[in-house]
Amino acid sequence: MKTTLTLTLLLFPALLQAASLPSQEVSFLNEVNSTHQRGVAWLVKQQEPNGSWRNQTAVTALAATAILRAGRPLATNEQAAADKAIQFILTNVRDNGAIYGGEGKDPYPSYSTAICTMALLATGKAEYNDILRNARKFLLNSQFDEGEGYTTNNASFGGIGYGKRERPDMSNMQWALEAIRMTESLEKPSDKAPHLPSKLHWEKAIQFLQRCQNLPDKNDQPWVKVAKEEDRGGFIYMPGDPAKGIPAVSFANDGQPVDEKTPLRSYASMTYAGLKSYLYAELKKDDPRVTAALQWLQKNYSLEENPGMGKQGLFYYYHTVAKALTAYGADTFTDAADKQHDWRFELMNKLLGIQKTEGFWVNDNNRWWENDPVLVTSYTLLALEILQARQYP
Repeated sequence: MKTTLTLTLLLFPALLQAASLPSQEVSFLNEVNSTHQRGVAWLVKQQEPNGSWRNQTAVTALAATAILRAGRPLATNEQAAADKAIQFILTNVRDNGAIYGGEGKDPYPSYSTAICTMALLATGKAEYNDILRNARKFLLNSQFDEGEGYTTNNASFGGIGYGKRERPDMSNMQWALEAIRMTESLEKPSDKAPHLPSKLHWEKAIQFLQRCQNLPDKNDQPWVKVAKEEDRGGFIYMPGDPAKGIPAVSFANDGQPVDEKTPLRSYASMTYAGLKSYLYAELKKDDPRVTAALQWLQKNYSLEENPGMGKQGLFYYYHTVAKALTAYGADTFTDAADKQHDWRFELMNKLLGIQKTEGFWVNDNNRWWENDPVLVTSYTLLALEILQARQYP
């Protein structure tokens, strides 16, 4: 697929008839559009009467964002579904800026707030700007730093977890950093130091990110000293918190706690998350931390599995690949064997091939709720939208 294909051609297939494209490309793009529309139609039908999906704020926000970012005028029922979802999200806005459900529903303040932020942004409505600013402040304040008694020597320093009571990890971190980056334009010029909070935030965030990377030159954690060559440059789930007796964890090690003599295996979904987060933190492409992550990904390029995890977290992986390589600005991706991949075409083609007849996607592996077709279809639609638009957000 040529890299010159435009957003207009991708989202409005009727215009393809006049385009000077090979017939097989026109056919493929029409199929992408049809696949996407069937996915949105299926997702709309799964909405609960109260406007939610699965009665969970974060899942609702993912689904709403997928509908709102469809890249075309929404049908009446699609717009109604998105509007109801946003109203459900708004009922969960807290006084401290967080957006999440109550105990027993989805009590993950930072995680939910980050994802809900993206849904509210997707509406394009300025009336939500104050809510978004407050959510942004909440996320900035959720960072583990001096305010909670953490010093720069603590492995948790600079990280963000499910909430202040939860240890930081790479997955929550990437969601939060994305929301913080995307809301930067909402900082008020009237603030005394409008860019100071986020500048400090990014500096602290980088410290946490590099402590999740299998890179001995940049990571001061004891476990990285025994990293295997094949894991160098890749990321793990969390560096642990030795001060609180929390071990470092890589789910590629089956989630088993390890000591400082045990190498922690890198895996792809967290490495793409790390790459994206470094780019949002404005590290340059030639920074050794960025190049090391990219080299690990080149050695482990695959769309058949989440390298290091097999089928576990596969659709979360696809969704993160789309975001990370789009942020990197790569039209093609060259693997370790020097084979050049048109990764957008390959990923779209993969997602088209595994859609169920009814219009949804689902993972046969139930790790991280990926046996839930609502969650997985939301991930997939977002990935397709990013791939078609060639930008994010």
